[in-house]
Amino acid sequence: MTIEEAIERSGTKNILAKGSTKKAQSLIRENEEVLYAINTNVSVIDNKKTVINNTKGMFSLKNSLNGVVVITNARIIFCSSIIGNTNIKQILIKDITSIDESINGLTKMGQLRVQGITDTFLINIYKSNISNELKESIYEAQNMQNQINTATSNNNSSADEILKFKQLLDQGIITNQEFEKKKEDLLK
Repeated sequence: MTIEEAIERSGTKNILAKGSTKKAQSLIRENEEVLYAINTNVSVIDNKKTVINNTKGMFSLKNSLNGVVVITNARIIFCSSIIGNTNIKQILIKDITSIDESINGLTKMGQLRVQGITDTFLINIYKSNISNELKESIYEAQNMQNQINTATSNNNSSADEILKFKQLLDQGIITNQEFEKKKEDLLK
């Protein structure tokens, strides 16, 4: 799915964010899958320089940029490209340390805060269910990352086991036939 298609699905299309959408699409890698995208205002906070203190429960347009938030299977990208000024920030899915929200129960508007190791995105929410859809997409991406990590770990374990059996073969403790059988079992 393209970013433009994902924005259409979220119902947040903004004609003024066309440049941001196009620029964000150019950032998507071949092995990345776009899970969700919205047009909205975002404040990006450098965690090393700023302490977050937003206890008002409502969103603020102050110090925010309009652009595109994209959730992929690998990262969250914020891209703002307006009149020649481009701002791009990302948080890797594996680097997310917390997800919080401050949503007004009546208006369903507010902010979703996604904190990474180095940056925090304060994503303004203007439409009901967007916060839940964003969170669900992030959780889906985290699950995808966990599955990849588990598969990689299992492959490493299999490779380690094969090396151990190869050493046993080289030492003459097992036969070539036994080694090939174990290797075949481990590679399944």
